[in-house]
Amino acid sequence: MNAYPALFERNEKGGFVVSFPDLPGCFTEGDTEVEAMTMAVDAMDGYLGLLRSNGEDVPVPSPLSGVAVPPGGFLALVPVPGNDPEPIPVRISVSINQKLLTDIDRRAKREGMTRSGFLAAGARQLLRQLQE
Repeated sequence: MNAYPALFERNEKGGFVVSFPDLPGCFTEGDTEVEAMTMAVDAMDGYLGLLRSNGEDVPVPSPLSGVAVPPGGFLALVPVPGNDPEPIPVRISVSINQKLLTDIDRRAKREGMTRSGFLAAGARQLLRQLQE
């Protein structure tokens, strides 16, 4: 199983901000450690999917021993969902109300994700919940 080191740090609200030293610009947050980990998997999955769809190289995960941890932070290994890279994305057309689309775009930008990555991550999360 592949996994990337993730740096968890407390934010000003008492939740967690998660960043990936090997994946510049890939970050997310959650109110609890569990929520932050769930969001981290989704953010990382979207980031790696975008790299693959753009034909870019996917970085090799660094060992935990090579990552500096600031005071009050901690490291965790975040598993890469699935063993194989996802197939090339397919362009689709969907209809969605304008307010919801604006909210999606705003949140995706805040999470460092594309609209497509954000929607795909949300769909994956809902599919996992419905399987339970």
